Formats: sequence, structure tokens, C-alpha cells
Amino acid sequence: MKMKRFTLLALIMAGMFAFVSCEKDDTKDLSKDESEQQITIAEQDFQTKSTEIAATEGYQIQAYYGQMPSPFVGKTLTAKSEIPSVAQKMLDVVRSNSLLQNEIEFYYYYFLIENFNDVTGTWTWNPDTQWYDHTSTPTDEVIVKFPYPESSTTNNVTVTYYDFTSTSLDGETVPNGLKVKIEYNGNQVFTLAYTGSFTDWYKYSYKIDVAFGQFTISEEESYDESDTDFRYVANFIFKKDGKTFYSENLNYTATLLTDQSVKFLVTGTQVIGNLEFRMKLEGNSADIETGDPNDFLSLSLYTTGGDKVGDFVFVEENYEWVIYFKFNTGEQELAETLMPEISELLSDFISNMFYY
Repeated sequence: MKMKRFTLLALIMAGMFAFVSCEKDDTKDLSKDESEQQITIAEQDFQTKSTEIAATEGYQIQAYYGQMPSPFVGKTLTAKSEIPSVAQKMLDVVRSNSLLQNEIEFYYYYFLIENFNDVTGTWTWNPDTQWYDHTSTPTDEVIVKFPYPESSTTNNVTVTYYDFTSTSLDGETVPNGLKVKIEYNGNQVFTLAYTGSFTDWYKYSYKIDVAFGQFTISEEESYDESDTDFRYVANFIFKKDGKTFYSENLNYTATLLTDQSVKFLVTGTQVIGNLEFRMKLEGNSADIETGDPNDFLSLSLYTTGGDKVGDFVFVEENYEWVIYFKFNTGEQELAETLMPEISELLSDFISNMFYY
């Protein structure tokens, strides 16, 4: 998973494809002033955490490592789907936009080495050749050593891959277990643990746990596809000092209707600090390309206590869909003015979903 642009408003939109939850008792509709206050509180809190994450050694080093040339190939595991392209495009849009989109770069899948047994040993960065020298020991680990920062004259970072396990699918090796640790000047600053379960290319699940500094990330996904149906479920939790400050839950199902159309349902929730986004997207792919997005998409903003902040609505202006935020008072404000980054990402979503 790759993540970009770590701002609250981008995060709000990034998870907008994961939002619906149950009603809560003893709640109210907030006034416009109260709604704006809740958004401001969440923004300030998340911006503070964004700065803290960016300053964490573990984050900085894994991001640096992710941009260095690799002595071996790591790649993301992807299902070989035979679902019609329109359904797969919709799944791709949902998956790519339901993740954190921020200026911080995480390189989880850079650590998944499918050809682990072919690259065991120690890879040491050589400043003279600008490449790695390789020795064959150890035989059960992959160790990479390099300097950090770039101006360092010693290979003071050690990345160790260990406890590797794998399975075979159609003759291809697929990792189903791996651990990684990063040490900087002898101190452990980043860890990752991956476990996967694969029945075949059409039914699998995995879990990734990451820890660095005061922060932990947990991500789980499952995918199940048959000739006529498929289901994708994802859960993502970001914590500081054991307390969740960002989370997502996404459930996407689709049923094949014809060779060119599917019936789909996307539901979920996203929590950012004191805010909770709820979304439901339902329809037929044959209709959604030319339909009114308000007929398919329900998107609302609440506090985590259940008070309603407002809704997002779509208005057709000059033959284009324009996004507005509707306060509980009925007042509507152009999303591009109220929330510029949210508006931009929503527009991208509409383009991807309705005009493919």
C-alpha cells in the first residue's frame, strides 16, 4: 500500500468510500457553527499527529529505504480477477481511494519478497559502486545494510527479513508469512509482521501489523471471488500510544448480471479523530455511468458520538456534477470553497465512477 498527502481534508476524502453505520441514541443535529467547530478540532488534532509521524525515525528510514534501489524484487500480491472490467475498475477506484492519501509514504509491500529463498544472505551498500555487495550468509534471513542519512559514511541501518513462509499457487510462490525489523545505530525503530492465507488466486486474506515510535498500524483485507460474485472486505486502524485516531472499515460486494454489468454495494465507516464518515454506494454498473450520483451515493458526516454534522450532495451545473456540503440547517456551501481538497478528490471519484 502506498500513501500520499497527509492532511486531514485529504484523509477525509480518501476514506469517503467506506462510510455507513448504525444510528445512535441521544444524538442531535449540529448547528452550522457547531459543525464547523467539530471539523476544525479534528483538523488541528490530525495535523498535530501528522507532524509527529513525519518526525518519527522509523517512518523516515522506511520511507528512505523505499526509494533506494533494491537488490531484489518485492511486489504487491494481486488477484487474477476475471470479473468484467467495469466491476474491476470500480473495485480499483474504491480500494485506491479508501486508503490514507497523504504526503507521508509507507512502503508496506516493498517488504514482501516472494523470491525470499533466492536472495538470502547479506546485502551491504557499497558507496564506490553505488550498489550492494552480497554474501551468502545467513541462509535463513535477508539482511540489507545501508547508510542513513545519505551523507552518512557508515552503513548504520540494518533491515532484517526473517521467519519467511510461503505457499504455491499454480506453480507460483506466494509469501504467507514474513517479519521485518529496521535497526538504526543499533536501536530498533520499525517492525512489520505479515501473515496471509490463500485458497487460490480468487480467495485469499492477509494481515499486516506495523509499529514505529508511538504509532501502530493494523490492516486486514479479504477477497473472495466466484464466477458470478465477489466480495472485498478491509479494515484499517492507526493508533498512537494504543489509542485509535484513524480507522476505516470497507465492505464491497458485486454480483455479475451480464458480461458488461454488475450489481454492487459498498458500505463502511471512517473515523478521523472526533469525526465519523458514513457512506453507502449501491446500484447497477449499467445505470450508474449515466445516472444521478445522488441516487446511488449516500455520504454523511457525523461526530463519533453520533451527532450529525451534515451531508454531501451533488448538483448539476452546466452539464457537470458539482459537489456541495449541506449543513443540517439546510444551508449549502460549495465544497470547493469550504473544503478545497475534499472537493478535488470527490470530483476525481465522480469522474472515475460515472464516466468510465
